[in-house]
Amino acid sequence: MKFVNLFFHIYQPPVQDSQMLGRIVEESYGPLTRQFTHFCDLKFTLNINYSLVEQLHRDYPEIIGDIRSAYDLGNLELTGSAAYHAILPLLDEKEVCRQLTRNTEGISKVLGINFRPEGIFPPEMAFSSLELCPIFRELGYQWTITDDSMLGSWGIEVPYDQIYVDRKMPVFLRSNVWANQFANYHGQWRSGAQPVEELAEALEEWIGPKKDGYIIIALDGETFGHHHPELGEAFLKEFFAAFRESRTLGLAHLSDLYHNKEFQHVRQFIPPGSWSIDQADIRNRDFFSWWKSPFNRIHNKQWEFTKIVQEAVRRLPEDDELQMEMDQALFSCQYWWASFWKFEPGEIYRGAFNMMRLFQRAIENGGGNPKLLKRGETVFREFVTEVELERANREASRHG
Repeated sequence: MKFVNLFFHIYQPPVQDSQMLGRIVEESYGPLTRQFTHFCDLKFTLNINYSLVEQLHRDYPEIIGDIRSAYDLGNLELTGSAAYHAILPLLDEKEVCRQLTRNTEGISKVLGINFRPEGIFPPEMAFSSLELCPIFRELGYQWTITDDSMLGSWGIEVPYDQIYVDRKMPVFLRSNVWANQFANYHGQWRSGAQPVEELAEALEEWIGPKKDGYIIIALDGETFGHHHPELGEAFLKEFFAAFRESRTLGLAHLSDLYHNKEFQHVRQFIPPGSWSIDQADIRNRDFFSWWKSPFNRIHNKQWEFTKIVQEAVRRLPEDDELQMEMDQALFSCQYWWASFWKFEPGEIYRGAFNMMRLFQRAIENGGGNPKLLKRGETVFREFVTEVELERANREASRHG
């Protein structure tokens, strides 16, 4: 049997605009979660960060209800993750643990389940075995996942009948090639059944007609209907129905693959990176360039200010509310929008002003001294200067 894992990741930052959230619910989350319950004989894997769970629970409880129904039916596997979609390799151990614990506890409370996920999805598949595997093991996770695009540069083959294990942690590898056929969709399929037919042919050629194997297709759930309207609910119905009817492909949870004795666990170093890494990043050893690149002057100042705010908040360990807001403030989008490829000052400042608000509260409550206050204000001004210089440079380039 050729096993396929369909892994959907859905997330919105805690500062998401309510109108935008409503649009995404209508175009993507509603259709996707409805189909989970309609195809209750199939198996799907979902990562939903607590950041989004909070918003859906408040404004769109029907989506939470569908997720809970599919989970209760056993056809939907839920994974652990960072509560507020922080980039885990960029945080220290204490912060990583707090993000993962908050996520599990929050989802358990909202869904009313004893949520003990076997697997852990690091946001953006940003992974570094040295920093993360010991933490994941300590918290009881049995497997994690990252992208396979890093392997080739290190001379490592993509597995199809083995599961790689790095630092005693099994690490699944998603198919970058197949995920990007959906993420970068350009109208190549006539129906939802066509990619299933193409996948069956590709797996038979790669694995062989008589051998067992697996492939993981993991991507943002917003791809379906929101990013690509052509991949909306009608497409999903055809797509899932084609798997139901397939004689050679079977959908599986990642935990099913983990427990499958046919797939040997093999010790193998997994290079650091994310599902957005490219060959230039690998050559430059700039493994997390979308969120913290040493070559990006905005990122440098952005993270310098982040660390100052963290220092001020940490001086008030008894202030649980402030600590929780600090966790929320680490959401990845503000750094992503400051990258070379997605520069958007409004989104950068949305995160930055939220950080400044927390910094001022921490200072007022005794979480700092005049020296720390001055340093924070200075770095914030330098950060704003870098953003505005980049804005001016891009405007000049456009006009001339």
